[in-house]
Amino acid sequence: MVNKLNERKNHAVLIAAVVSAFVFALSALVTGMVLGLNKRSRAESGNSVAKYLLADSANELNHTMSALRLCEREQSARYLCNDGLVFAVRAETALECDNGDWRENRAKEAFLNDVATVLHTKDAMTAVEKADLLYKYSNMFFKHVVYGESFEYDGELVQNQSSRPNDEREEKNPSAVEIEKAEEQIKTALGAEHAKKVGGYDGKIEFDLTLDGKSGYALTEDSKICEFAFEHGRGDEAEVDISTAEKLAEECAEKCGYPQLSVCGTETYGGSVTVKLCRNIDGALACDDCASAVVAGGKVVAFTAGKCECEHKVPKPRIDEATARKEAKGATGEGVLVTRTFEGKERVCYEYRYELEDGVHYVYVCAESGEQMQVK
Repeated sequence: MVNKLNERKNHAVLIAAVVSAFVFALSALVTGMVLGLNKRSRAESGNSVAKYLLADSANELNHTMSALRLCEREQSARYLCNDGLVFAVRAETALECDNGDWRENRAKEAFLNDVATVLHTKDAMTAVEKADLLYKYSNMFFKHVVYGESFEYDGELVQNQSSRPNDEREEKNPSAVEIEKAEEQIKTALGAEHAKKVGGYDGKIEFDLTLDGKSGYALTEDSKICEFAFEHGRGDEAEVDISTAEKLAEECAEKCGYPQLSVCGTETYGGSVTVKLCRNIDGALACDDCASAVVAGGKVVAFTAGKCECEHKVPKPRIDEATARKEAKGATGEGVLVTRTFEGKERVCYEYRYELEDGVHYVYVCAESGEQMQVK
């Protein structure tokens, strides 16, 4: 069935603050915004800071997607895709901090997630092919945020293109047996007391959930729980021990059907911890394609597999870590071998983490050339 998110608002629930896996490099930005906005929102009537940030991000996203329509070369498109990713992340963060009714925000959440999916591509020209659609919905989103006009989104950005009309497309509908198995899997893996199918799209089945009196949702695909979230307090939970959070996240990923994931990073938001998990590709952590788990109140309240099962073909390292470290100014510890997509190509490099006065930064040194490749 075609995904009509706006028709399922009554079935939707609070979406937890899961940071998309492909924006791991932007996690410091997201952390700063979340913490800053949470502090200020309690002191400002109507949460005007978050509303301003949302309007500003919507305007910048709209402007960037308009410019994308003019691109004829991969390099110019790549710069705009990267900018668009930042504005989409900012908008989603502001949307979460705005304290609105999440049941009314599902279409906007879905739109921003799909924008990020389209823009996070190895070949930026594939995003240019959808530039008209990106601008169409970005403009609608901007007018909704600024002028209060209606906004509806049905997943068109990521639907498989077909020469036939929508109502003639061949779609895979899950059988009653598949739905029943998915329901039992959710109850067993997540401990949900109630699971009811409410829709589905692109091979996924969506369920409404209840756990300990809290509402939630889950998406299953290919006998795996690819995403779920439960309603939970924000910013007022007891602090979570990092090592405990990492263990809970790995256990949760395995229960959801992703046993090959290991922790590659954590971020703390108030009383919750977001744990990033990824696959190991020939000794390198695929940190661009992370899964994410949010731990709060001693349990995992949200999880998304992201693109953690993407195929990778990365070159072999030619430079050892000690040599690469010379390109990382002042690095005191060993670099972590990771895969990174840089200028549309997948590379293998050493990652060095720096905790500076303004937050966390990363330096990436190419494991093929030994040269500093990127600083975040």
